[in-house]
Amino acid sequence: MRTANRGALRGTRAGSGPAGEPYGRGLAVAKVVVLYYCADGHRTTVPFVGTATPPAQWECRVCWQPAGTGPLDPPPAASYLGGKSHLGHVKSRRSPAEGDALMAESLARRDHPEEFNLWAGPPKRKARS
Repeated sequence: MRTANRGALRGTRAGSGPAGEPYGRGLAVAKVVVLYYCADGHRTTVPFVGTATPPAQWECRVCWQPAGTGPLDPPPAASYLGGKSHLGHVKSRRSPAEGDALMAESLARRDHPEEFNLWAGPPKRKARS
């Protein structure tokens, strides 16, 4: 005698969806939605679990500035001065004398590359015929 499902579980083909509880029947958890306002006037909505304490500030999802919960008193916009440039990092690691010595070596390598070829090794002899 054959069964209708031929031994396979019903609804388990690839892409058939979840095999557990259908959507919407999970545990109900209280949710709190908090509005955050940035200095540029953007409004960010952030949902939290009801038992969590929402932070006083959040990052704006539009301009990435700090945002607070008060619409009339948002936190001030952060001023970004920028990081160091490549030259600023180099100058912080080396003294001017070391920089001058490196520059002189670099110019010598540029002008006379044959003197600085470390991979060449001794010159090879030509084979006698």
